[in-house]
Amino acid sequence: MSRTKRDVRRRFRDAVFVRDGFACRVCGFASTPERADADLDAHHITDRHEMPNGGYVAENGIALCAACHLNAEAHHRGDPVPPGFAPAELYALVGSSAEQARAASEALG
Repeated sequence: MSRTKRDVRRRFRDAVFVRDGFACRVCGFASTPERADADLDAHHITDRHEMPNGGYVAENGIALCAACHLNAEAHHRGDPVPPGFAPAELYALVGSSAEQARAASEALG
């Protein structure tokens, strides 16, 4: 992975973790700035391959613990999505929408 891509991914993770208070937005599991990389994932609500410029914007991300991340990935796998984990529900938790995420991602280019 190139240094530029690592930097883009790091800025995305940092922005999502800070906005979400270093906690899983679904279950509330709390981490710390020092442990967030190990405890949480910055999940792309809309798959990064479906967004302009990769969707590496906070409007398209949500901090999730490992268990909640597995549930959120059901949508991307094409599996039944557990209640509370549909993309629209995740966007609502972070005060965003697919449209806002797409617009912010387009602005990256």
